[in-house]
Amino acid sequence: MNRIILILSALIITATSAFAQDVVIEDKESVIYIDSKGNNTISANNGKLSLMLNGTRFDIGKKQKSVAETDTPNTTPSRQKAYFGLFGFGSPSFNHIAAFEIGANTLVGSDYSMYSKEDAANMMFSNKKAVNFAFNVGTVNVPLNPRRTIVLSGAFGFVYDNYTFANDCTMEFRDGMMYPVALDGDIKKSKMTAAYFHVPVMIDWNIGRSFFISAGVNLDVLINSQLKYKFPKTTIDDEITLNPVQVGITGRIGWKRFYGYVNYSFIDMFKAGTGPAGKRLSAGAGIWF
Repeated sequence: MNRIILILSALIITATSAFAQDVVIEDKESVIYIDSKGNNTISANNGKLSLMLNGTRFDIGKKQKSVAETDTPNTTPSRQKAYFGLFGFGSPSFNHIAAFEIGANTLVGSDYSMYSKEDAANMMFSNKKAVNFAFNVGTVNVPLNPRRTIVLSGAFGFVYDNYTFANDCTMEFRDGMMYPVALDGDIKKSKMTAAYFHVPVMIDWNIGRSFFISAGVNLDVLINSQLKYKFPKTTIDDEITLNPVQVGITGRIGWKRFYGYVNYSFIDMFKAGTGPAGKRLSAGAGIWF
């Protein structure tokens, strides 16, 4: 029907135009040109007919919406919701803080210059039996983009550090400092333990469907510290001059729900002037059960 209207209109304009020189009629719904000078034209586009008669334009039909005006679904991503987990359950697949982490710890940048050589040797820890264990009670994860390739992750839980003395010694606080104390008898193991309230916060970068890299900060608040040795099994709750707050960085690299981690503290483990200088360093693996 539109073609017939266009052809008839073209014939009318051709008959009434004294200056028409060329007539071009296209057999499709696009544009029919009459009069190469542009004085008289007919155009059709998307069901709308436009007539130009001696410089006067007539539009026939409803105005059609342009592509920009056409109703399209709202593609603007909505605000990303936060996901919460408890004891490792309920966490989404892009969460990379496991309920359990286990590894080894040590002191880096150690400085025993305030001690004699003998005392310094007895104050040193062994890396062979140093254990780092973290238990993350709850997690929160907030995707930062619609594809969830960038995620803000956090957790709260507890971390337990175990430092075993290299020699059969323990420590005691006297004269404002921690000093080594030699142990007699058949000593199997002598160690210092520290428990912290642990809060890691990280940015996760998810690469592909399984591989990820994470980096962020740790906040550790000291809960308890003890000196232990056996045999006989003995626990000493005397004052240990550990810094009450630790702040550091954490990095992780993993595949699916298994990852390796490294934690480093910016603050010396002992209060300044009360014990050997040295910062906490731990490394291990996060395991999902």
